[in-house]
Amino acid sequence: MKVKLSEIFVSLTDKEVYTVEELSSLALQSDFIRKIAAKFDLIFLEEVAEENNLCFAENTEVRPEYRNTFSKANIMEIVLPQLFGTAVNLQQSVVEFPKDAQSLFSKTYKDLIVIKAEKQHLRETMLELRNHMTREDRNRFSEGICKQLWDLILERKMQVIHSYLTMGSEVNILPLLQKALDNNIRVVVPKTLKNRQMQNLILTDLKNMETGIFNTYHPKDALEYSGKYDLIIVAGLAFDKRGFRVGYGGGYYDTFLADHNAVLEVGVCFPFQIVDCVPVEEHDVRLDKVIY
Repeated sequence: MKVKLSEIFVSLTDKEVYTVEELSSLALQSDFIRKIAAKFDLIFLEEVAEENNLCFAENTEVRPEYRNTFSKANIMEIVLPQLFGTAVNLQQSVVEFPKDAQSLFSKTYKDLIVIKAEKQHLRETMLELRNHMTREDRNRFSEGICKQLWDLILERKMQVIHSYLTMGSEVNILPLLQKALDNNIRVVVPKTLKNRQMQNLILTDLKNMETGIFNTYHPKDALEYSGKYDLIIVAGLAFDKRGFRVGYGGGYYDTFLADHNAVLEVGVCFPFQIVDCVPVEEHDVRLDKVIY
């Protein structure tokens, strides 16, 4: 099935090659919206995010730990290649572009799709491996990671730490957070908001929690924190020894880490989540240390 760009986007010029940014700024053809909504079971939203990467639809069947919104840029990443018959094999992290579609993509964009496919493959592989860990192994590795973090906190006399709240099969960081609270160390944790935003709340009691969006949870009736941190602890699905990580695809930590690059940023994971080289995009932030 061949689709012309003019059947997807309104107000195209006669150019042969378009960047993602150029296409993301264009309106979508109404016929295309209806076809895509039916093909990919998308529900189109009335509201749009106040950012260049406009949110225009969501799929409620997507796993909550992955991004469940699709943007105009995502059309080029997901929808258009499929309509052109592009082979996107996530199991082998291979993306092949058909000859009749070569002129539609810049080299930069083709490289970007390959990176995103590799990341998605890592997410699926690591999540499956992590979910199949025994409880004994998860507890044993988590205890060792918490001990290393506690030694680091004591060594550097840290007073304020920011940490994720453990979900599912992640490294269980909660005993460390309780130990920090017991020793009068301020603990700040994220509350997940819409549009890839998060609010940073002061944790005082691990038992006083409430649920949030995407099956997350956060402190109930907590005060917001806007001060400095001594340590930021980050979870993820894959890491390399350079300090790069693959998260869950939501983009929540990208801006946060970039805004606090003077702080010690530490990733935590199980040993099998360490890979030789994580695929890196321009916005990805290198962590200072990875503990496993």
